[in-house]
Amino acid sequence: MFETASGVTVPHPERLREEYELAGDTLTMNLSFEKLPAFVQAFYELLPEPLFLAVHPDADNENLVYYLDGMTKSQLETVLGGYGELLYQDGLSSFAIASHETEEELFVQKYKVLSLYSTKLPRFFPLLQQFGVAPTAKLVTAWDTFSEAEPGSASRLQVAGETVEDMIKELQKIGMYQAK
Repeated sequence: MFETASGVTVPHPERLREEYELAGDTLTMNLSFEKLPAFVQAFYELLPEPLFLAVHPDADNENLVYYLDGMTKSQLETVLGGYGELLYQDGLSSFAIASHETEEELFVQKYKVLSLYSTKLPRFFPLLQQFGVAPTAKLVTAWDTFSEAEPGSASRLQVAGETVEDMIKELQKIGMYQAK
């Protein structure tokens, strides 16, 4: 059964499949929640350093973005080791991990719909296959399951007593900054 994050409610998760749809240099995909942390790590392990983390504390406000850049894989692993569960579970935020060098990016959007950008997408097909994500001509995402009678919902969570806003304040101490 397709799992969703704790901070996300989808009215019909049975409609969701672990699939991806291609559109130019971007693929959009669904991935059951229990696989998300391992997929994110496997993705950034394929990227050349330096890496950056972009956090949208309010996924509906595209203009509010915080960056922590110039990171090694080890540094990113440390950040995600401390705050990954919060980023993965929180329903109101979104985040991206990317390489400065190649600009390849994984964007974990609201409702945990994933977008992967690369001018060389085929290099990620083995990763998708490893995680059981199949191609499709028409991807059904969480958004496609919503109706006026059965809307989805997303909520702000606390993990270990902290919210995404608390995480940003802590990461600002090591260089996270707000995009202007």
